[in-house]
Amino acid sequence: MSADAARRVLTLDQVASWQGPPLIVFVGVSTGGSLAHTVFDRWARLLGQPWTLRGVDLPLDAPPWTYQRLLAAMRDNPAVHGAIVTAHKLRLYRGCAPDLARRDLLVDLTHEVNTLASDTDVAAYARDALSLTQVVPALVRRSAAGTLSDLHILCLGAGGAATALLLALHLDLDATNAVTPRPDRPASVVFADRNPRALDDLRQVAARAGLDPTQVSFAQVHGPDDCDRLLAELPSPALVVNATGLGKDAPGSPVSDGAPLGPATLAWDLNYRGTLTFLRQAADHGARTVDGWDYFVAGWAGGLTAIARTPFSSGLLTRFKQAAAPLRPRP
Repeated sequence: MSADAARRVLTLDQVASWQGPPLIVFVGVSTGGSLAHTVFDRWARLLGQPWTLRGVDLPLDAPPWTYQRLLAAMRDNPAVHGAIVTAHKLRLYRGCAPDLARRDLLVDLTHEVNTLASDTDVAAYARDALSLTQVVPALVRRSAAGTLSDLHILCLGAGGAATALLLALHLDLDATNAVTPRPDRPASVVFADRNPRALDDLRQVAARAGLDPTQVSFAQVHGPDDCDRLLAELPSPALVVNATGLGKDAPGSPVSDGAPLGPATLAWDLNYRGTLTFLRQAADHGARTVDGWDYFVAGWAGGLTAIARTPFSSGLLTRFKQAAAPLRPRP
């Protein structure tokens, strides 16, 4: 980690003792390198907030008491106004769901938390699915499909981001927690993961959401060869999503260099930084590619508006994008 990145990161003890400007905590794995630190002041000004941002890096196998310490630090320190959670959404819920004073409907539906807002207590939100409803239409336009209903989707990875995608593809969502079935669901959706528990958790989310079991399928994979096989079986036009974290949080890609990707496929990586090996592989085979920049911006907009208690609208998201655009890394 560079010296600049290190200065952007706090320990949980430092969060508990923070006495500076109103603090928003960014909970992830390697938060110091995120462009969120660079663009955050612009977003805070859009919301009329005097916030500052610091990261907290936790290992992916952090024990439950770690998340309980985070909650206590926020609850007991009035200078900490909220937290945006990236790689720990499911584990945070499992570690301290009984300690969350308030939870929105999507927290109870997904059993994940991506935003915490602290006041006299700590409220939890799961806003990623709401954010993705703003991103999906642009993906459809960039794909070879005419409509979402024409598109066949393979999502490699079944963690928190995949959970949000499952709901965004099948439900109409808004910030008031209204949940109704989408009239334009995809032609087919497959979620694949190495971890059988992750797939079971996703099945349970689908059941709690009342989704028709015929609308989505789940596949356990053991490596790139299995993912390549699923790609070969995927009808066109197709959207293939890298939701594994490979290419940023860990090296590599969920598919091999010989993966059957082609011009009728849109390859979408949920990451916007890192080696992005998956997108390089897709481009080498002539597939269309999209990185995770729009998802990054929409995710922060959804979370920060919850902390600020500000309506999350398409107009506000447009202003968030405009504020971040000059800082976007080259694809």
